[in-house]
Amino acid sequence: MNKERIKKLEKAGWKMGDFGDAFDLSAEDRAFVEMRLSVAREVDRLRVEQGVSQRELARRMGTKQPTVSRMLKTPSSTTFDSLFRALLALGATPRKIASVLA
Repeated sequence: MNKERIKKLEKAGWKMGDFGDAFDLSAEDRAFVEMRLSVAREVDRLRVEQGVSQRELARRMGTKQPTVSRMLKTPSSTTFDSLFRALLALGATPRKIASVLA
C-alpha cells in the first residue's frame, strides 16, 4: 500500500499494523509465527527450485498431496515436525534447517 493511501486511512481513524497487532500477539508468539512462516517459505522455495511437485513431496514424506498443500497454505497451523520433515525430504541438512530459523 502506498504512503498516501496509508496517510488517508490513518486520518480517517484506521490504525496500521501487522498480524501481531491484529491478534494482540506477544513478542514470543510473533517470533514463533515468523519462524513457521520462514520454514514454510523455504520448503516451497526448495520444492520449486528442485522441480518437485506437491504430490512428489507428499510421497517422499509418506503423506498425501492435500496435506502438503495445506501445510504450505497455512503454515501457522502446521507443526514444526511436518515442516522439518518436508525440508529433510527435499534434502535439507539439519544445519540448513537451523539457518532458516536464525
